[in-house]
Amino acid sequence: MKRMMTALFASVFFACLMIGTSFADRTPAEKSKRYIGAMKVIRCQEYVTLREEPYKWSRALAKVPLGAIVYNCSSIKEKKSFVYAEYDGISGYILVKYLEPAPEYEPAVTSAVSGKMTAEEVAGSGEVVLDWKDFNMSVIAAHEWVQEGQTKKEVLRIGCFIDNEPLWGYTETLEVFNEYTMLRAFIGGTEDDPMVMVFDGGYGLSMLDLLSGKEKWTLTIGNCPLGDGAAIAVNGESGTIYIAGTDGPELVSISGSGRMLWSVENKSGLRDPIEITTDEDMIYVKYRNGRVSGYTLAQYDNTGRLIELQEIE
Repeated sequence: MKRMMTALFASVFFACLMIGTSFADRTPAEKSKRYIGAMKVIRCQEYVTLREEPYKWSRALAKVPLGAIVYNCSSIKEKKSFVYAEYDGISGYILVKYLEPAPEYEPAVTSAVSGKMTAEEVAGSGEVVLDWKDFNMSVIAAHEWVQEGQTKKEVLRIGCFIDNEPLWGYTETLEVFNEYTMLRAFIGGTEDDPMVMVFDGGYGLSMLDLLSGKEKWTLTIGNCPLGDGAAIAVNGESGTIYIAGTDGPELVSISGSGRMLWSVENKSGLRDPIEITTDEDMIYVKYRNGRVSGYTLAQYDNTGRLIELQEIE
């Protein structure tokens, strides 16, 4: 494996559904009877306070500005004046009088199942877009768009093999809710301990154990907005993951253990990233600049500070 793994994912890794396989919705399965969903901040002058406990005197965790969206909201039996909410990676409580339901921001319905597949089953009639090998182990991923009646879906199917024999398989399905591809698969972890990464724009980022295919951790989009993950790179030495979306975020850094390290707000007007590369001290994101030819290269340091913008051909 290369010392520094850099990945460009303009297209991604998906596959068609296996006949007879039943999919369980991941999003509804996590909802309780008190689940409200995404909500929007209203009726405040500038911001509403996200608090540690559902009391007005509780410690303030964050200022949530007017018009902001909070996720995974749930009502509270003991304190009906507050709701549980998640904002910018922070969980806490907000006065319900400053919120209104925002179903248009609710994460898309997504599902995942496991089951061994041959290489031919992984590929199906889709496009193989990940073909990774290391000694006698290999990982294949393929992508396909599936039309089911009036519903269009993206499907990502991944297979892991030892000596070409199936070890485990994994299928991710996402209902299409915009024009962007929202599923990705890539090799993460470190050079010495590689892992399979699955990006689902409707659910989050997951790390799968290379030998078992089981999830080691998942960072949901409610805790870390990741956009469509148009460009992704992994530092093979540290395992740090960098993600940029078409319409934002500009750049997010995630540790190999699934913790968000920092996020760059999209204040520069940059959009449509196509490639991320890294070295020891810097991260470089290549953007389309909207002209007939040429690109914009943004250079960040390892804290997410924008150092330089450069126009390139």
